[in-house]
Amino acid sequence: MCGLFAQWSAGAVEAGPVLAVLRSRGPDDQGQWVQPVAGGMLQLLHSRLAIQDLSPAGHQPMQSADQRFTLVFNGEIYNAPDLRDQLACQGVRFASHSDTEVLLAGFARWGLELFPRLNGIFALAIWDASRQELTLARDRFGVKPLLWWRGPEGWALASELSVLRAAGLPPRPRLDRLALEQFWQWGAVQAPHTLVAGVQAVPPGHWARWRAGAPSDNWQLQAYVSWPSDLYTPADLSYGEAVAAVEAGLEQAVNRQMLADVPVGAFLSGGLDSAALVALMMGQAPSPVRTFSLGFAADDLSRGVVDERSLAATTARHLGTEHQEVVLSRAEVLAGIDSFCDAIDQPSVDGLNTFLVAGAARAQGLTVAVSGLGGDELFAGYPVFERAWRHHTAAGVGAGLMARLPWRLLQRLGWEHRRFARGSVVALAAHRRLHPGAVPSVAGTLLPQEAALDPVAQISRLELRGYMVNTLLRDTDAVTMHHGLELRVPFLDNDLVELMLRLPSAYKLRPGSSKPLLWDAMAKRLPAELGQVPKRGFELPLARWLMDLDPPSLPPDVLGAPWPDRIRAARRRYQRKAHRYHGWWQWQVLARWLAAWPALLADPWIASAES
Repeated sequence: MCGLFAQWSAGAVEAGPVLAVLRSRGPDDQGQWVQPVAGGMLQLLHSRLAIQDLSPAGHQPMQSADQRFTLVFNGEIYNAPDLRDQLACQGVRFASHSDTEVLLAGFARWGLELFPRLNGIFALAIWDASRQELTLARDRFGVKPLLWWRGPEGWALASELSVLRAAGLPPRPRLDRLALEQFWQWGAVQAPHTLVAGVQAVPPGHWARWRAGAPSDNWQLQAYVSWPSDLYTPADLSYGEAVAAVEAGLEQAVNRQMLADVPVGAFLSGGLDSAALVALMMGQAPSPVRTFSLGFAADDLSRGVVDERSLAATTARHLGTEHQEVVLSRAEVLAGIDSFCDAIDQPSVDGLNTFLVAGAARAQGLTVAVSGLGGDELFAGYPVFERAWRHHTAAGVGAGLMARLPWRLLQRLGWEHRRFARGSVVALAAHRRLHPGAVPSVAGTLLPQEAALDPVAQISRLELRGYMVNTLLRDTDAVTMHHGLELRVPFLDNDLVELMLRLPSAYKLRPGSSKPLLWDAMAKRLPAELGQVPKRGFELPLARWLMDLDPPSLPPDVLGAPWPDRIRAARRRYQRKAHRYHGWWQWQVLARWLAAWPALLADPWIASAES
């Protein structure tokens, strides 16, 4: 797991500041490669966190033996051993056992056909000196980030916005007005936008190619991932067969993601997802798995905040893990807010809990950890899934009418929450994906072939491509890699995802039970108490703690109307009722992020929302 930067322009950027920012993502080794190309300079920089093949043989940028291909890569390829065997049978010889060399040899042999073969998390850029082409690619769900800026002066790729800032790119940075509105409405910027105008996220599951001599903003972009659009029926696969298939798929996914030359630990909450993965890890690890859970001193807890340490400890004892509780005080959390706002790379309302537990795990020497992220999206764990299914199977005339009313009318009537509560796919699309002023439509977020699927299947895809990508995965990568910790997500294994997206929705839901399919597949390995725990999100006790945090010094009017009124209103809501702290927390994060990039505020607004 690493960090990368690539750029082409009239001259190379100063490497020192860029590599300094990349070091947190890869503290073990750094490298650079510069080459004259098409009247300019092509530059590749890399910072390495050594996970597979800890020797210097894994150094990047890595070149093929004939010097034709040069690669920078961030991620892990879990099926690298299988691909290595296939290539060896075709006469390829390897000098290391790193997955980077497998990528290099695979691209030389298969070209663009390499990417659909990969099972892993990755962002990469490969220069082909013979064809004078640079190709980049990103994994199916965008677990590993890849941002690009393309302008008339040149182009650049990077793992983080902070890397581009260190490189002085874009040359005249401006805020993206639409992205800022997205952040305020949904708590996170929606891809492909970023808060910096002209810098976008490369779409997950795509490759892109630039040929030397072409305009710097002229890239070919193409998807290489397909999504299943048909579901199994009970005649195809019985419930019992589905349970067995899920268990086998999970075991295979965890086995693949245990691949490492360093110990692999896990974040263990009080929920089913992480417990299931740790149980499978214990069945494959040569020694007890190191697990970590996050909690807070009793005196610092707010009313309604659940501390999951007790249930996590029960699971750890049952499985026999080497368990450690990370207990933080209010003072420790508040003292780390500025570090979090630096680590998050783009403002978000999420990610602070992961930032805290990741820091503790890294301080204990862990470099790889497993997370249960993706379980709710695939196994219908969010409450909206049950409501959607109930509405789908027993919808009355009134509910059907409400589902067809225009979104803006529902807002005026104050009914939009009812529509969302009933599991409307259109409402979910608006809530998760669309910016203010856009007309919500399923067509904007679902693929045409998915329109005939039932609402649960549709919502699963919306969550996987929306909230999970734009908030959960983006935030998790930023805050874990800030600590030099690699996080793996076995639920997003390619084969497991394909299976889960095709299983009947009825198999995933049972009255009074959360994620019954996952429980039935794993029950014999887990403590019985987990089967009785309802779905509940992990929330920090910020509602009470923010009272002790000094307001940011950045004046809200620097952003123009309507920001001063928004911030004052958020402050009033929080002072009146502490549980309504989210708007004030958003401003805390945003103001600190903006203060770290003052060039954005010199002339912050762009003329158009189309960045």
